[in-house]
Amino acid sequence: MLTSRRISYGLRILCDLATNAEGFQSAHTLAEVYRVPESFLRRLLMDLRRSGFVEAQKGRVGGYKLARKPAEIKVGAVIRALEPEALELAYGQLRGRGAGVHPVEKSCPTWPFWNRLETRLLEELENTTLADLLAMGKGGK
Repeated sequence: MLTSRRISYGLRILCDLATNAEGFQSAHTLAEVYRVPESFLRRLLMDLRRSGFVEAQKGRVGGYKLARKPAEIKVGAVIRALEPEALELAYGQLRGRGAGVHPVEKSCPTWPFWNRLETRLLEELENTTLADLLAMGKGGK
């Protein structure tokens, strides 16, 4: 599965914050754990904070923690917060118009397949929560 760094790390960090819910975690520590530049991570956390997924606290014992329960955080909402254009898929309901994108017209015999696939993907993103991701990671669901 192909996804962007921002989406991949954003979801991983939210899972990490949900798993280690005691107190705040610093951006510096998270950057070291994930081996990414701290500036990249801070921008990501800023977008997650603006969208209401994490809260921040300044100071020596400050950092970031989840602002909502994992069951209240939908994967689709996180993706829209980090990269709104990521949901502009090449086929079906949403059509990206970037380089290399070939929209399939409804008259094409393959269109129903692509439309069904995209509909299912979008439904899964809207119905899956951070709690679901955590359960899947533990072998559940």
